[in-house]
Amino acid sequence: MISQNKLRVVMKNDFIGITNRYREVLKYYGSSFSYPIVLKNTRTLSHQTSLPRLPVPQLQSTIGKYLTAVKPLLNNNEFEATQKAAINLLNSDEAKKLQRLLVEKSKKTDNWIADWWYDKVYLEPRCSLPIVINPGSIYPQEDYRTLDEQLQFATKYILGMLNFKSLIDNQEFPVEKSGDSYFCMDQYYKLLGTCRIPQKHIDQIKIMHTQNFDLSKNNHVTVLHNNRFFSLRVIDPKTGLNLDPTEIYLNLKRIVELSNEENELGIGILTSDDRDIWASAYEILCKNKINQKNFKSIHNSLFVLCLDTRDGLLEGYPDKKSAHAAQILHGNKQFGANRWFDKTIQAIIGTNGVWGTNFEHTVAEAVPHAVMNDHILRYIKNNKINFSGQKTLDLSEELVFEVPDQVKDQIKKSKETLNSQIDNLDLYVLNFDSFGKNFPKSQKVSPDAFVQIAFQLAFYRVHKKLGNAYESGSLRKFKLGRTEVIRASSIEALDFLKSMTDSNSENQVKTELLLRAIKGQRLFTVDAMNNQSFDKHFFGLKQMALENGIELPELFNDIGYKKLSYYYLSTSQVSSKFEAVTTFAPLVDDGYGTCYNIMEKKIMFGISSYRSCAVTDSKTFGENLKNALLDCQALLTKFRSKL
Repeated sequence: MISQNKLRVVMKNDFIGITNRYREVLKYYGSSFSYPIVLKNTRTLSHQTSLPRLPVPQLQSTIGKYLTAVKPLLNNNEFEATQKAAINLLNSDEAKKLQRLLVEKSKKTDNWIADWWYDKVYLEPRCSLPIVINPGSIYPQEDYRTLDEQLQFATKYILGMLNFKSLIDNQEFPVEKSGDSYFCMDQYYKLLGTCRIPQKHIDQIKIMHTQNFDLSKNNHVTVLHNNRFFSLRVIDPKTGLNLDPTEIYLNLKRIVELSNEENELGIGILTSDDRDIWASAYEILCKNKINQKNFKSIHNSLFVLCLDTRDGLLEGYPDKKSAHAAQILHGNKQFGANRWFDKTIQAIIGTNGVWGTNFEHTVAEAVPHAVMNDHILRYIKNNKINFSGQKTLDLSEELVFEVPDQVKDQIKKSKETLNSQIDNLDLYVLNFDSFGKNFPKSQKVSPDAFVQIAFQLAFYRVHKKLGNAYESGSLRKFKLGRTEVIRASSIEALDFLKSMTDSNSENQVKTELLLRAIKGQRLFTVDAMNNQSFDKHFFGLKQMALENGIELPELFNDIGYKKLSYYYLSTSQVSSKFEAVTTFAPLVDDGYGTCYNIMEKKIMFGISSYRSCAVTDSKTFGENLKNALLDCQALLTKFRSKL
């Protein structure tokens, strides 16, 4: 029987020796790892069969890490109760059975969590996609202003995407690697052609893995303009060759001329609503054969291209960049019907140089999307494309939906629902230009860990408490790996935060505690990437219990588990070589969504909160984050040498 003392030893091994363990981590991963390196001469899928399966961690290790993470969030009485629940779990026959079943599943599948991840995390939840599920990534504003220039840029984007597709199809896209570990590249092969399909209770996902493309079906892009839908062929189905840039451009121009009048109905807005509501409308629409054909065309298209028709609204936002980010994230009241949020990739190109992508999250994380967009933008900048030709081949077809009155009424309600969600979201883009990764790297500390501790300091100053945080950590060193939770709300972080509000604490002490918190955060990151954390293991045990009619262990109803599952800070680093930033909503009503891009000399932050919460404000948090970054910089610059 496992005792409380034995659990304390497990926890102690997680707490102490961080500095020595950190040195070992640096030898393998380096201090500034934030983005995988690429191998340019390795075929993209050549290493897939050699990737390790996702292992099932030892239950005792999982419990030890769980108690380490939850301790700073609890008072003594709460922690004692949580520790008791953990001991009961370890000693229970149910836990042993669940662990055995999970291990058995892991031996029979490439990745024991993959099917649950699709279903439980994405396809079963009935919440709307924009804001809540789909992130939006905005890229540097282009300098075009005319309609022709907008359409020429859209054509270049299509060509860049086709170039990306060609590299993927031919397995020539650079393979990513960290340390000695290759990364799973499977997500890249599911970006194009994939679409979510609404169904009651649980959606379907139509995955068009590029290795199985049928050029008779998957040769076109869905174009939206003025809430009207068009199919635009961009690949010759007979030869497999890309069509001429001038032909694509002139057909885009024809689409815009044909759709000069806005469709006030705009069925695209239905994709923004509750999934069961959309599923009911979809079921009605599918009774019509013309609608069925149109849906099939959208589902089979490579991606959706949204051409917005006017400058986006600026009211209600602190600056243009924040308003433009809102246009990409949810349409900002003007363009919600000019979207198809079910499609894995929506490229959104506005009239005023604003552009970015909105992506449905089921089959891929944000990093592959960012890498894809970086590739496309480099392609656009490095290739001169001539539009002087006069070819007039008709490549487009309008998809006209027949909409019964019942669905027309729902469209009006869906508009109201999305507008209400937009009104409630407080979005702020912080362009922090005092330093980027160059400073933490000069201090030989992880840029990502440095930013995470700054998040904690900003939250602590605003809300006077530790901010339980979720950071996405990649599990792509394992086959079909997705993410694990990295937790910055640690005991080391709490010690540092307390010192920063203690007038008696000396700067040298603050600096030492800051370094300890950063090192601890980096270690937690490496543990997560190596599947040595606990969240996904708990998730698997819970799902296994539900599937097999086994009563959930009391730990999952314990105060500690509930507090650790309530994320005041939902964070993710999405890197880009360009001044791009991704935005998404908070996970809880009184929390923040915080995505960031750490560049060499600046950091872009997308910060969100809900206006319905009286204690959160995105710009206030952003200003405190700016000060926190500068204060941490000052400590390392002025007092580290005195330690």
